[in-house]
Formats: sequence, structure tokens, C-alpha cells
Amino acid sequence: MTARVRAGGRVWQLIAAHTFNEEARPLPEPRAGEVVVRPTAVGVCGTDLHAWRGRLDRLPIVPTHDGVGVVTAVGVGVDPALLGTRVVIDPVDQCGSCRSCLASHPGVCLDGGYLGMTVDGLLAERVALPAARVVPVPASVGDDAATVLEPVAIGFRIRAEIAARGIATGDAVLIGGGPLGLLIGQLLANDGWGVTIEEPSAERRARARDLGLSTTAPGEVTGWRGSLVVDTSAVEPGTRAALAAACPGALVVLLGRSPADVPAADVLLREIDLLGLRGGAGHYGDAVAAVASGAVDPAALIDEVHDLMGLSDLEKAFSSHDGPTPPLRSVLHLP
Repeated sequence: MTARVRAGGRVWQLIAAHTFNEEARPLPEPRAGEVVVRPTAVGVCGTDLHAWRGRLDRLPIVPTHDGVGVVTAVGVGVDPALLGTRVVIDPVDQCGSCRSCLASHPGVCLDGGYLGMTVDGLLAERVALPAARVVPVPASVGDDAATVLEPVAIGFRIRAEIAARGIATGDAVLIGGGPLGLLIGQLLANDGWGVTIEEPSAERRARARDLGLSTTAPGEVTGWRGSLVVDTSAVEPGTRAALAAACPGALVVLLGRSPADVPAADVLLREIDLLGLRGGAGHYGDAVAAVASGAVDPAALIDEVHDLMGLSDLEKAFSSHDGPTPPLRSVLHLP
């Protein structure tokens, strides 16, 4: 396949678990329909940490996918007004013409992938990619906040799935109190859902309560209690807790690559609607608007900001998440 995402200039690659290197590549030139972006800040999310810890199918790779930058060049057929514009990048690599894309499932494009996971991501001096994948960011949304938009975009995709099914607002249980759970929880609460975050960490439960969300610890409340359940945990106990919390006829959304086996009897006997979602493709404009309006505040979840001057800064930003008190979210400012 022709590469639709090309990282160049100074790039920082993950070459093995816990190991980065820096590489010099040619600066990419935009093809027809493309832009070149200079990333200014990227977020370190759970997926990036899985890669850092060795849970990734492809290495070496340029990691990170949630980021903001400035358009430095445009190709033929692209509006020249984009030059100099701050943008965020939709990280779903998609062809637009395969069966999955035509069926509105670009997240599982048959000829695509995901930035920082299956194709190179944003930890680079320059990145060339299709112009359709960038969304302008107003000045009211800061660079740091713009590195935590993927959870918001996924929240809007869940809202679209709720609307498509005609599900009435009710009680929602979100498994996991990380950025995904907290930001999706805020969006659902704004829609009138009664949101409860189930999270083992007392510190994260406190963060959820600060955002106006109810919380519970695993096992503290049992039984069927959610007509909407969202598992953000990516771990087996979280997936099992999500299924255990689902009322008959509930929509259960799986957002992480949990190793759990899903008991068919649970799905069948309660007629559970089980939905896997890979990203929030097509909803980054919605996410930007929600942050600009103040409906959600992703910057409130950022605990650490690092300036990327060398490999030691990069390794510090990632390894801090393996410490005894890991940050909820961290940001890297690129040179």
C-alpha cells in the first residue's frame, strides 16, 4: 500500500520495550490532497504506554497519535488557507474506498491502521498525511488540551451509537477512571445520564468526584445497574465487571484490548448489545467544539508536561507512568 502517513526530519522511534532512538529522515513533501504538519505537542495515553511496555505488534514505530501541530505545507488540491493553521489530527489511517470505509467503519479500514500503533505516529519533526484528517483548532483551545481529544472524540462516537439505537438516557456505568472514563463520563452526564465511574484507585475516584461524577470501587456495588456500560480498562477484571453490571438489553461498549473471554451466555440470556469501538474517527471536529465551549476540560486531567530536548526527556515522560503515583495524563512539547 502507498503510505498515507509519513514522518520525517527528526523522528523518535520506539525500537523495543522501554527503548527509544532518534533518527534523521528526509523531510516529507506533500502529495496531492495532503498537508505537512509540524507537531508541537503530543499526549501520552494508555495505548502509547502499552507500546512502551512491549504490547505492540509492530516495532520499530514512531509512537503517539493524540496531538496538535501547525500546517507547514499543502499539496495540490488543498486549500492554501490551511498554511499556518493549528490543527489536530484524526489518527485513523483510512483509504476511504474499501468495504469497511464505505460502511462507515473507517476504524477497521481493510487497507488502513492507526497512528503510532500500525503506522508511524506524531513524535516527529514533520508528518505528511491526507488533508481530510486535520481539524483546525481555535485559539481558545490550548495546545495541552488539544493533546487529549481522542477520549472526547470517542465519547461523541458513543453518543452517535446511542442515538442510532434510540436508547433513552438512564444509568451509565463506566469501568475505569482514566482520561477515557472521565471525559466520556462528562459528556454523558451533560446529556442527562446518571454516570458512575467504577475505579480501583482512590486517587482517581477523587478526580472523578471533582468533575461531578459518582464513583464506586470494584465490588462495592454488585448486580445489574447500567443500561449503558463502557469498559475503558483494557484488563480482564474490568471487562468482566462491565458484563456483570449490564442490565438486560444494555449496550456494552468495549474500548480496550482486554484479554478477557466474553461469556456467550451473558450476552445471549440478557440480550446484551456488545459493541467494540476503535477510536473516534470523524468526530474530532465535535471534540474540538466541545472543549471550546467548556463542555469538557481535558487540560484538567494533565498532571505532567515535558519538553522534549533529548531521549532522556522522552524516556522520563513515559517511565513516570510506571511509578508508584503515575500521572493521569502527560504531554510532550516538541522542539
